[in-house]
Amino acid sequence: MRPGSIGAALRQRARDWREARQPRTDRLALTQRNLYILPTASGWLFALLLLALLLASINYQLNLGHLLTFSLASAGLVALHATHAALRGLALELVSAEPVFAGERLALQIRLDDRHPARRPWRFGRHGIVLRWREPASADAVAPRSTGVPEGGSVTVRLERPTSRRGAQTLPPLEIESRFPLGLFRAWAVWRIAREPLVWPAPEPDAPPLPEPLDPGDPGPRRLARSGAEDGESGMRAWRRGDRPSQVLWKQSARSLAGGGTLLVRDPPPLPEPGRELRLEAAQLAGLDDEARLRRLCAWVLEAELQQRRWELVLGALHIGPGGGTAQRRAALDALALWPGPGR
Repeated sequence: MRPGSIGAALRQRARDWREARQPRTDRLALTQRNLYILPTASGWLFALLLLALLLASINYQLNLGHLLTFSLASAGLVALHATHAALRGLALELVSAEPVFAGERLALQIRLDDRHPARRPWRFGRHGIVLRWREPASADAVAPRSTGVPEGGSVTVRLERPTSRRGAQTLPPLEIESRFPLGLFRAWAVWRIAREPLVWPAPEPDAPPLPEPLDPGDPGPRRLARSGAEDGESGMRAWRRGDRPSQVLWKQSARSLAGGGTLLVRDPPPLPEPGRELRLEAAQLAGLDDEARLRRLCAWVLEAELQQRRWELVLGALHIGPGGGTAQRRAALDALALWPGPGR
């Protein structure tokens, strides 16, 4: 067997062991099976100090030295159990992970419940709990979150993740740790979350106007509406209070301001007549790559909802609509996030 194949086989066995030991789940109960504890750097230094005190006390026959050494050792032993108990019996659950657009931060709500308060040797809550993503350090890495859980209660923590691409996101392992109370020991567990939150395509900035709807029953191809630049001065009007910055036609406004005029904004076309619906489909967007098509369709879906128009989305054999509203908007954005692209 070649060295490369041996390495691949070992990595596969390690992955299989990890999957069996730490299966993906949306709820995790911390027990002796999935909790680990080791001394910190301060803990190892503390152990060396105890060893030095013990040797000195034996060498010089110091009774008070023995008393101090074993008192400190007892404190360290209590700290060992206290650190482990700070996490043991805690339950973690992913409450929500709402979709966002690519480039925005994904927000996850995680609830921590103190399930077995009576089994712990104290009754003043859990403190010093830190949650962090296990991933390589990077410029956009999210800082760890610290929290505490009241005795017998629960707390919800908001964690964020940067996003750069659309689609279902496989979350990296989440590490939960505590060094409470003395920092001599570090107890931790690793949670592999099963849910894969969606990230929608980022809408194209300054997307062209919506396609023109055709009369019902017209089998002809859909035509794209012409922009104000193509129509000369049509489709423009003076700026009014309440207009959005995205409506401003900056080039035309620059010429207008230079001549003593005012800002010009894009005047949206009148609402279509009853029975005329927008048809948004990737086939209309020849010349664009797959991701650019999805970004433009995303922008059109948002604009159609903003204008409260009836629309339908066509992605190959998938049809969403016709209609409108929050549910259809969500279904369309989800489809765009998961769409593999034409021809794949």
